[in-house]
Amino acid sequence: MSRIDVTDRDPFANADEEPKDNVTAFGFFTRLILRFGVYRLVGMLISLLIAKYMGLDDYLFGMT
Repeated sequence: MSRIDVTDRDPFANADEEPKDNVTAFGFFTRLILRFGVYRLVGMLISLLIAKYMGLDDYLFGMT
């Protein structure tokens, strides 16, 4: 097993660099909408198609 190369002893040597994931407010809200809006909508549509295929759509929309 090889040893880990620990030549840099200063843990704060690269503290002045920009963060790797520098997300703006617009990017944050875009991810929020995608994660909780679009993904949930796609999941509901897939669930609805499965329910229609199984014949359970009467329970979803009420008995007519």
